Amino acid sequence: MGMSSLRKLYAPEFLVKDSLKCGEIPSTKEVYGRAVSIAGPSVAEFFLISLIMMADTVMVSSVGPQAIAAVGITIQPRFIVQAMILALNVGVTSLTARRFGEQDHQGTVSCLKQSLLLSAVLSCILSGAAFACSRPLLRLAGAGTDTLDLAVGYFRILMIGLPANCVSLTISAALRGIGHTRVPMVINMTANVVNVCFNYLLIGGRLGFPALGVDGAAIATAIGWTVGLILAMVSVVHPSQYFFLLERGGWALERRTLNALYRVSSGAFLEQISMRIGFFIYNRMVAGLGTMQYAAHLICINISSLSFAVGEGMSLAAAAFVGQNLGARRPDLSVVYGKACQRIAVVYGVFLMLLLSTVGRFLVLPFSRDPEIIAYCKPLLIMMGVLVLGQASQMIFMGSLRGAGDTMYTAVVCTVSILLVRPVVAYFLIYHLNLGLVGAWSSFLLDQYMRLLFTYLRFTSGKWISIKL
Repeated sequence: MGMSSLRKLYAPEFLVKDSLKCGEIPSTKEVYGRAVSIAGPSVAEFFLISLIMMADTVMVSSVGPQAIAAVGITIQPRFIVQAMILALNVGVTSLTARRFGEQDHQGTVSCLKQSLLLSAVLSCILSGAAFACSRPLLRLAGAGTDTLDLAVGYFRILMIGLPANCVSLTISAALRGIGHTRVPMVINMTANVVNVCFNYLLIGGRLGFPALGVDGAAIATAIGWTVGLILAMVSVVHPSQYFFLLERGGWALERRTLNALYRVSSGAFLEQISMRIGFFIYNRMVAGLGTMQYAAHLICINISSLSFAVGEGMSLAAAAFVGQNLGARRPDLSVVYGKACQRIAVVYGVFLMLLLSTVGRFLVLPFSRDPEIIAYCKPLLIMMGVLVLGQASQMIFMGSLRGAGDTMYTAVVCTVSILLVRPVVAYFLIYHLNLGLVGAWSSFLLDQYMRLLFTYLRFTSGKWISIKL
């Protein structure tokens, strides 16, 4: 590919149609410099959190494969419990970005205040219900007789600490909406470092602390979430900050804000439910392959989170750019920044693909040296190299559409791809063609590239530009 072709792929003036341009397009240096400055902290945050989560899994693995499976089996049930809050937070990011672009400071702060009330109340109700129903929920998720008791104990402790995590995530969503990505980075990284420190103390029992195993890992997570909440609250109670929650007014629920949140969050909720139920069914099928194969699956999922980290970080930045520029009546810049974030992700995807193809097998060793688990991981690492090329791009197109408030479209895409296609294909490949983990990950690949195709077509159509909030 020549320099002229690369320029057409990456230069901002070529990223948007002439018919859509409504002002001067910033230079390449300005666009990519701003994209990196806003997305950089989020990418660093999710990347380092992924490394910390990998360390967390390594620590839990010291208890044995059953411990890895017990912790892994709780992931999708927890996200199902959080689905309503995660959907709310999509609305928070989109709406605060739009109001910020409109230079409506009061409306932006009021959005966060009302969202915090909703987040606190809903998270307490949902976590309480999940605590009470934990055993049948985890049995449905696929926990076997050798992992059920471990999983229930771990899950119940997480549910006690979940409201703190939900409120912290809502504050972070608002901060990202106005482009303040450094504060969420500090909040979440600190919380995760605290988590790892208490993992060290509580899982194996060190420095005089009791050896609590899997329960110790859950307590460490809950402590980390609590620290994150404290830091998040500190970030919004100082008069010098954009969000100053102690100023009078803005707490009463109002129709304008609630209607806008509902328009975005209702689609995001359908998307979250479709995703979580689809992942739940998929996870249940993989767990049914046995503890060793499921442990290998979870190890490779942890490694693939390195790609997810960049996609998630860039998608949050893209959502903020799209929302802010639509609010400022510069849809052309929404397109430019959305595509710029995607171009950056492509470069990273190529790098990560090369990394996985050369040293991927060494990334498995910290998790397990069991020959059977390593054997199951080998073909998945090859597939992972193909997966990362599409994963980050589809996440950024998804984030851009969410930032515009086009969440009903993303919900339909997730319903078709994750809830319908992935489980059906996985079932056929696992149980009819007897492909085991390779079959499961083949359906994973298909799902990712389906989402990439549909979100790319929607983003390039420009239909999301006319959405009002």
